[in-house]
Amino acid sequence: MNLIKKNNFTLLEVIISLFLITIIITFLFGFFSKIMNLEKNIEEKKTKILAINHAQVRLTQVFSNVYQSAFITKSPFFTKNSQNSKGLILYITYDNKIDSDPNFSLIVKAKLFVNDINELCLETYSRDENQGPRTETLLKGVKRIKYKFLSNSDSKLKKYKSKKSLKNICWFNFWPKKAEILPSAIKIKITKNEYSLDFAFFLPVRHVNI
Repeated sequence: MNLIKKNNFTLLEVIISLFLITIIITFLFGFFSKIMNLEKNIEEKKTKILAINHAQVRLTQVFSNVYQSAFITKSPFFTKNSQNSKGLILYITYDNKIDSDPNFSLIVKAKLFVNDINELCLETYSRDENQGPRTETLLKGVKRIKYKFLSNSDSKLKKYKSKKSLKNICWFNFWPKKAEILPSAIKIKITKNEYSLDFAFFLPVRHVNI
């Protein structure tokens, strides 16, 4: 009579096997969890970069097409204090080229500001007084905006002069209506919740004289 030997697992072997399987599953779960978090962070950063790029492209379009009208009637470019303490309001008249709505095509007036819910907005006004403005949200999570304007020294701008200035070329913190000229360049500092952004734009006007 042949005896068949059964290879049964002992309780200890089963426990060790389950323990090893648990370690492997935990390792795999942690690995895939890190991969998912990494992909999520990449998507979030990608979204932020695209938003910043969109804001820069749109502002470049605006500032490179600032309207150079006669300042005798009304200044097309000036700043004004805001009521929400989140930075100045910048009023701009610019050439918006061809728009799907004719009332927003060609020369239009606009303002750049930070609203009460921390959004950097470009509000463009229709030439039809019965039509409301068009508001574009350029960036979200903006706590404050600051401007610096580059120009030659001018008596009308003297009190707005920045401390860091050359003898004849100056940066100004404010641009009043009475300036009667356009700055050569503008620097914009945007303070967000976790970081700050610096933009610089040249205006299509006379260059500063050194």
